[in-house]
Amino acid sequence: MSSSSTPPKAAPAADNTSPEDITSAAAASFAHCERPRLRLLMQTLVRHLHAFADEVGLTQEEWYAGIRFLTKAGHITTEERQEFILLSDTLGLSMFVDAINHEQGGATTESTVLGPFWTAGSPLREYGAAIAERAAGTPARVAGRVLDPAGAPIAGAELDVWQNGDDRLYAVQDPGAPEHHLRGRFRTREDGTYAFWAVRPTAYPIPDDGPVGRMLAATGRHPWRPAHIHIKAEAPGYQPLTTHIFDTDSEYLDSDTVFAVKPSLIRTFVCRKADDPERPDGVDGEWFSVENDLVLSPSQPSHPTVTKEQ
Repeated sequence: MSSSSTPPKAAPAADNTSPEDITSAAAASFAHCERPRLRLLMQTLVRHLHAFADEVGLTQEEWYAGIRFLTKAGHITTEERQEFILLSDTLGLSMFVDAINHEQGGATTESTVLGPFWTAGSPLREYGAAIAERAAGTPARVAGRVLDPAGAPIAGAELDVWQNGDDRLYAVQDPGAPEHHLRGRFRTREDGTYAFWAVRPTAYPIPDDGPVGRMLAATGRHPWRPAHIHIKAEAPGYQPLTTHIFDTDSEYLDSDTVFAVKPSLIRTFVCRKADDPERPDGVDGEWFSVENDLVLSPSQPSHPTVTKEQ
């Protein structure tokens, strides 16, 4: 064979096989990303993932077990069940992101996790209407005002509410439940007031028949959440709010598996007897009432995201 037909020798590979070199190369691979924020996120993610593996001395079997875990989480996730939100919640990441993005304490209502069971398209219901479309527990009237930080009422604010029933299930978990059972949207009146009929919430376990549940069991943790009602509140000119009403008599307030309890969100559900003069028509027997004002933060001016590269 002539020398002219001999393939040229490849240049020697760069010496980048040490852990430090691999981290540097992986981070540098994103250097030409034209979106500064995305570039920062990906490079920082690489560095922290590699640092975690280095700190714990991650074995190949442990690495592959993590891959299998995430694969199973993807397989079990559906429109009605979001296993990755459960994972984020139970690792405390959801509440950590909430904490670094929202003011803690102060004059406005504190936020907490969205959770995996919110569904868009809840029906708009009348003031004082019920969200339960079949028997689901002891009736509870929830009422209050939506206010600005100075105490002025916010008219026309929209509240999206949802909860579980006494079977410990949200409607999206129960194929036999009416589509809009235990959820609805309400608008505040001119004086900022709102009211709706819920049921007294009960503590319940998050879905624990999947990989997140197995993770909790393997690490000696329980899957329970304290009793609560979810509320999302929105109004023009104000920051959206996602929050809970927690029942002060509930179990698990001090060990919520998703770390979402804030003392400012705990409320007393007052027991009302069947002969209570304020008992409304259509409610038989014992019932409860709870007062819950919401204070919204004014919207902040929009600013471009500032990154280390800018």
